[in-house]
Amino acid sequence: MDQLFKFVNNLNAAQRAVIIGGFSILFVLLVGLLIYSNIKAEDKKFNYTIASNLTKNQVMLASSELEGSGVPFTVIGSGNDLTLKTSKEFINIAKIKLVTSEASTSKHVGWEIFEKSSLGSTNFENKVKYLRALEGELSRSLESLSGILRASVKIAIPKQTIFTERKTEPTASAVLTLKPGVYLTQKQIDGIRNFIASAVSDLNSENIKLIDQDGTLLEHSKDEMDNVKSMTQNKYKTKLETGYEKKIVSLLEPIVGPNRVVARVTVNLDFIKKHIQQEIYDPEGTIRSQESTEKTASSQGTNGGGAVAGVDSNIEQPQDGAANQGTKSNNESTKTLTNYEISKKVIDQKDNNYSTVKKISAAVTFDSTVLNDVENKEEFIASIEAVVQDSIGYDPKRGDQVSVRSFKFVGLKALGEASGQTVDENGNIVGNTDTLTMVKSVLKEFSEYIQYLIAAILLFIFYRKFIVNHEVVILGDKSAAKKAEDGSNDGLIDDMLHGFEDEFDMQSAKGRLKAKVKSQIMNNLSGLDEEGAAKYEILIEELDKEINTNPGEMARMIELLLSEGDAKFTSKKKEGR
Repeated sequence: MDQLFKFVNNLNAAQRAVIIGGFSILFVLLVGLLIYSNIKAEDKKFNYTIASNLTKNQVMLASSELEGSGVPFTVIGSGNDLTLKTSKEFINIAKIKLVTSEASTSKHVGWEIFEKSSLGSTNFENKVKYLRALEGELSRSLESLSGILRASVKIAIPKQTIFTERKTEPTASAVLTLKPGVYLTQKQIDGIRNFIASAVSDLNSENIKLIDQDGTLLEHSKDEMDNVKSMTQNKYKTKLETGYEKKIVSLLEPIVGPNRVVARVTVNLDFIKKHIQQEIYDPEGTIRSQESTEKTASSQGTNGGGAVAGVDSNIEQPQDGAANQGTKSNNESTKTLTNYEISKKVIDQKDNNYSTVKKISAAVTFDSTVLNDVENKEEFIASIEAVVQDSIGYDPKRGDQVSVRSFKFVGLKALGEASGQTVDENGNIVGNTDTLTMVKSVLKEFSEYIQYLIAAILLFIFYRKFIVNHEVVILGDKSAAKKAEDGSNDGLIDDMLHGFEDEFDMQSAKGRLKAKVKSQIMNNLSGLDEEGAAKYEILIEELDKEINTNPGEMARMIELLLSEGDAKFTSKKKEGR
């Protein structure tokens, strides 16, 4: 193990990079091989669905078909919600076999029942077939809905009778098997009931009952319906009030400044539907016809009394002069019949609106600092009130009310102090909006590449911190040793020219220098035996500790040793001459 650490410590940066890269490639290849093996193993498992939502009878038919074709499969689920699964290799074959088998056919009988008819069929049989076909078609249609797994519709049509009092209306019922986690809303329930009622003659939606697979009646109670209706009305009222408030604020903010106006609107609504019918008769009728009848009658009598009955009494005697004249009378009568036309006006009013606005009340407050530069404050407030009235459709006949007041908003600076500047929600000055928008747009545009840039920076820091600072020379590397003896400072110059003028570069340069000096010293161990080399290494470690502990004293000692060595070298050189 010591030799391994020693070997690793003697590697330079390039050699370490090659080794690390090789191990990385090997690791990637191993991971890829494991993933590929896992994918192949998953393909052999029964993870591919052939069919789902099957009943027990359908599974039995499909099982016999798949077993006869040699397709391996498994059954998952319980009850009438079963699923057939197989491996990827057999999924296509299994689906083809299942489509052609009896398991895929629908259990509901439709209009195809009339494709085969016999001459001896009676009227009763045809009625039964019609009823079965109608029920089957309705069941198929309901099963095509997204939330319904299976459906069974039953219709009861009463016998026709000539007696009106004995006539009864048809009824219907349906059993709906819902998919897991699916719940039908009241709108969906009403839609299903109306769909069934439209397919059967004289069938009212009130005579249709729906239950689910658990036997629960699919119909909300009256209280639940009232709660839903109340919630819907409240949502509509809130939405209408919010719309009025946004309209008021959007109109006043350019006048008083952003975030310096608050509006609250209350709307009273009437959700009662109105249907009014009126018949108005005109008291002054128009003459349609008029009939007038006049009668005139005259009569004349004699002075004598009554004569004896007989021929002589019936013979008119001659009259002589005035003495012989009798009495004379005239009768006149007029009868007028006038027929008048009755004038009638029928007014039918039906309100189809969802609601009717009864009253609107609006309260608006704005920051009082806005009035500092206004000469006529009352006129300014009156103008704002007029704008608010126009925005909500003010109608005094409904009793609408509008209130506008000015108050000092806490936490907001005066409007003059923030003029020409961008303010936040508290009215405080913030930076330029254009600059912030530009920075956000740039970050959003290059967001996909920022992660790669951060990864590259981290890799560069890792390289500079852990690889370059620990560069060493392998034992026996003469060129590296010679380069270290010559005191080459190329690495130091490169560090200084790289652009990092902070402490990180200084530490990097020191690390490179220490590594080169250490490698130069370690190269001198090549001529020693193992015991001598070990002693030499221990000496170097102790010197390293002392240098870090007492750098001043060690510097003076090294300076003294160098001066003595220089003196000896000079004396030997003179003796040689």
